[in-house]
Amino acid sequence: MKVYDRKHRKQLDKWVEGLYQERISRRNFMRLGTALGISTVFLSDILTLHGDAFAAEHPSPEVLEKIKKEGGELFIYNWEEYIHPDTIPDFEKEFGVKVIYDTYPGNEQLLAKLQAGGSRYDVVFPTHNFVPIHIGQGLLLPLDHEQIPALKNIIPRFLDTSVDPGNKYTVPYLWGMTALAHNTKYTKDDPNVGSWALMFESGPKRYSGKLGFTDEMEEVMATALSYLGYSVNSHEKNELVEAGDLLMEIKPHVKAFYPGADETKALITEDIIVGHEWNGEVVKARRKNPDVEWNLPKEGGTAWFDNMAIAKNAPHKFTAETFINYMLRPDVSARNADEGGYATPNQVAVEKFVPPEVAQDPGIYPTETELARLEFLAVIPDEILPIYDDIWTRLLGA
Repeated sequence: MKVYDRKHRKQLDKWVEGLYQERISRRNFMRLGTALGISTVFLSDILTLHGDAFAAEHPSPEVLEKIKKEGGELFIYNWEEYIHPDTIPDFEKEFGVKVIYDTYPGNEQLLAKLQAGGSRYDVVFPTHNFVPIHIGQGLLLPLDHEQIPALKNIIPRFLDTSVDPGNKYTVPYLWGMTALAHNTKYTKDDPNVGSWALMFESGPKRYSGKLGFTDEMEEVMATALSYLGYSVNSHEKNELVEAGDLLMEIKPHVKAFYPGADETKALITEDIIVGHEWNGEVVKARRKNPDVEWNLPKEGGTAWFDNMAIAKNAPHKFTAETFINYMLRPDVSARNADEGGYATPNQVAVEKFVPPEVAQDPGIYPTETELARLEFLAVIPDEILPIYDDIWTRLLGA
């Protein structure tokens, strides 16, 4: 049966959405549909599809029993402000799990925690260019893909990458960009808007003491390399030294190298005017200060994706895999992405749950043209790591 009346079809679509989001019961769905004159056979077919989907997503008695045998607990270690506030409570209620949830401000802190043992944590969230380090040092457990069937929802671009072939250890969570944030109230007449020159040329002259960077070494180096016209993954010593010298020149004008989400607060309060920042943090800052704007410079920026993984000494591996699969549900993925201000690599989530105005926002989901100006950070080779470390030590100590 087809619903030809446009108004009726639109109303039915809303009820179907409510059914799948569990805002409408199956009984009410049938009652509302028949009152609209829609065939009960047609409505029953929809309910059958919903029942199949519900059974595939929601936990079976066997799953709940396995979780109970593992202790009914889950220890999670994630980035700050990087998950919807309902996600953990909903998981706890549905699966009967007590979640202990801690946060960290950066990849270095996560790596150090796991290197030191990190035995209490089950699920962790390393960024893609740190994944090979975690794998190489034996800090992660291999995943059982049979327990994570929703992996099929992920966009192919983010699967089977060079950092984790076959996704043996990791599952993509959210992805984003790192480039410039600026306050248009102060930069509206600046000719360098749209370029890293806003930071490196206008910065010392117009915004001294009001510049900010993240405290991620690779990302900070990438800003200078991009401005100089080099690849953010350059292995050339002379290019790296030149980038380091440029950063040393601007250091006296920098207010701070901010950990985690601290730079978001500085943008909101206007403690900084121009900042090197993750795009999702700019989205969150703009919600509270409309003058804050995201900018991908003409020279380019970096791209990255964070992942869910299971720590080597995880005491609740099955529960951890159950949680990862839960996080891949399209509605959960879309909700987490919206809260963080980042893009989800979950294709079904983008198609069905991400609002069109968000999916079409280039500050969150870049166009193909903008993607061409982005480079995914690579792992720093051992032979040039001392150069990075020397530059970083001098920069923070200056």
